[in-house]
Amino acid sequence: MSQKDKNRSNAGWKEHLAREQGAVRKKWGGRIPVAVVFPNSYHVGMSNLALHILYRAFNERDDVVCERFFYEDGMPLVSVESSRPLSSFAVVFFTLSFELDYPNVVKILERSSLPVFSKDRDDRSPLIVAGGICVMANPEPVSAFFDLMVLGDIEATLPQFMDRFTALRGLDRKKIIIELEALHFVYNPASLSIRYREDGQIGAFDPSGFSVTIEHYSGDTLGTSAIISPDTEFGNMALIEGTRGCPSRCSFCLLGNLYTFRSEDIRTTTFDIKDAGIIGGGISFHPHIVEIVESLRKRGIGVHLPSLRLDEVPIELIELIKDDVRTLTFGIEAGTESLRAFLGKKITDDEILSRIDAIMKLKSFNLKLYFMIGIPGENLNEVDVIPELVKKIRHVMIKHGAPRGSLGNITVHVSPLVPKAATPFQWIPMADMGELKDKITRLRTAFRKIDNTVFTHDSVKFSFMQAVLSRGDRRGSDIIVRLAHGENLNRIVRESSLNLNFYALRERSPDEIFPWDFILGPVSKERLLNRLEIC
Repeated sequence: MSQKDKNRSNAGWKEHLAREQGAVRKKWGGRIPVAVVFPNSYHVGMSNLALHILYRAFNERDDVVCERFFYEDGMPLVSVESSRPLSSFAVVFFTLSFELDYPNVVKILERSSLPVFSKDRDDRSPLIVAGGICVMANPEPVSAFFDLMVLGDIEATLPQFMDRFTALRGLDRKKIIIELEALHFVYNPASLSIRYREDGQIGAFDPSGFSVTIEHYSGDTLGTSAIISPDTEFGNMALIEGTRGCPSRCSFCLLGNLYTFRSEDIRTTTFDIKDAGIIGGGISFHPHIVEIVESLRKRGIGVHLPSLRLDEVPIELIELIKDDVRTLTFGIEAGTESLRAFLGKKITDDEILSRIDAIMKLKSFNLKLYFMIGIPGENLNEVDVIPELVKKIRHVMIKHGAPRGSLGNITVHVSPLVPKAATPFQWIPMADMGELKDKITRLRTAFRKIDNTVFTHDSVKFSFMQAVLSRGDRRGSDIIVRLAHGENLNRIVRESSLNLNFYALRERSPDEIFPWDFILGPVSKERLLNRLEIC
């Protein structure tokens, strides 16, 4: 990149910074420089509340100066706040929320002239740390890239981690790592050896009693936006964390299985805003959500909500927000009652239509409906009923909308089911890619015949890769590096010494040792298996 291009790119970060409210710019003198890295674009990263919580937690410490990094093509890898390179920081903290961002970790380290693998770093390198929901579920696929990994809520782990790091400054790198991994929620991948069987499965961990415990937060408040920016998915909207975790514990979902459900009675934001987004996987279950929204609206703040659980969301809540939102989002998940029950959403067709009827009486909303395909036991007839169910929903919308002269649109988004670690589905195989592609083609054809309906779907190829990474082990680091270097996925699948189907398409036995079994989370492996057997 020429100097002229660098100047132009740096100006891009400065433009983002100039449009922000809440960014912190501290003097560096005497403070520990910490980089918070989101391995995706500014637009995506600044729409992620975990980044805000992490950024605020670091900058609330007087002994720390914290700055942000994002990965964007055509933009330099320098901090948003002061345009410093990653190598200038003492601690580099990646927050990992999505497995398909893993190749960007490699790109970021390489472009920063930092060793990609932890084993190659010395005292000249910053401490490279990872946290986030992906790390809590299964850190192994990216474990080779990190010196340490922090498992748990930011509010519960970061103060202890930084207090100890501060006390250790000045010691050599190896000593610091050894002392930090003594914290029960800190994982040092170099301290765990893994013996594999001839069939590729894990035979044993060494040491045999090795464990890391997920540390959960039990304080009085949840997260809010640290920074308001127009350059996000939400525009100049403040994000307010209404819930953490979800009580429904659907079999496919990380949120309900990695977190204990928590909700708060009072939500505040210090920003002068017109709109707030109350987010959380369990918002529909919040016992005081109606009162909270009423309070915000009395302050003149418009309220927006995430994907809602159709059978749990109060109709009074929809009525409160009807003037603020045009589109409501619901996870229907499957076309039949039996498949929905298998997934953990026991709602009948009649209940779906009755709830949609009550909602459409209020206003002709647009709807975004999420479905999954590739559910175990799913046949073509159960796929075909998805557009049939949407047709019935459409008829309800027409019944109420036609007299008003206002018909909402429906967007149907379909995702292949990706079995995740730390869920009851960690034992099941992902559906074959050819089968999934055929089902998507079938659905696309059917939805072309339904007026005012848009059909979208996740890439089958990338869903397969997500499945590999979500239940992979440390042997897959080479795959991530090759993806980072731009190699074609089909070629990687064809040429890799690893059988990627082993990670994605294979059913696991109840007694198999998983790469993440050393993690002690809120739900034991035995309880997860029992819930799978009940499904």
